[in-house]
Amino acid sequence: MEQIANYPVLRKLGEGATSEVFLCQDPFRGREVAVKRIFPETLRDPGRGRLFRKLFFTEASLAGKLEHPHIAQIYDAGVGEDSGYIVMEYVPGGTMERFCAPENLLPIEQTVEIAFKCARAIAYAHAQGVTHRDIKPGNILYAASPTDVRIGDFGLAQKFSAETTQITGIGSPAYMSPEQVREEIVDHRTDIYSLGVVMYQMLTGRLPFRGTNKFTMIYQITQYD
Repeated sequence: MEQIANYPVLRKLGEGATSEVFLCQDPFRGREVAVKRIFPETLRDPGRGRLFRKLFFTEASLAGKLEHPHIAQIYDAGVGEDSGYIVMEYVPGGTMERFCAPENLLPIEQTVEIAFKCARAIAYAHAQGVTHRDIKPGNILYAASPTDVRIGDFGLAQKFSAETTQITGIGSPAYMSPEQVREEIVDHRTDIYSLGVVMYQMLTGRLPFRGTNKFTMIYQITQYD
């Protein structure tokens, strides 16, 4: 692929189940950006196509609305019948996932400062009426300096000032609050809970609740809240 919309592709950064991400050049502002492109077959999926479209549109709709030094900026977006892209701030350091392994933990002071910056970003989003609902190491991007981070991927976000239906049944159970696991209505407190789980894992190298499968983990989360 040579170009996405008006953005020339430099190289592919990675892909997931529903989308792929490319490093692109922004010809208008002379900067590198990350462009997420949803797979056309995802939108055409007869079973969950409408849901994935809603998730993608939710993230795209936040373009230019959450401006905080520790939230990955969304610059541009476009969603069509069977296509969609989101142009985001490029954060070169990858995600925090690699710092959750027992053999690769960051110093405690560094982890505490990262937690503080994430908490400030979450508080800012909450002040705008936005709850992220999918805080996890894979959605916290690590920038160049030791404690410079960005929270990204607001696809599951809920803006409670709008009259929208809450999306349930999607997310990362290991980091979900008991209320979210039960598919109850949640507010900003679910993000605080999830951030606590992330910080626990970054300090200890393990999750607070573990199980041989997803269902035993969910049982522990809901029984020991």
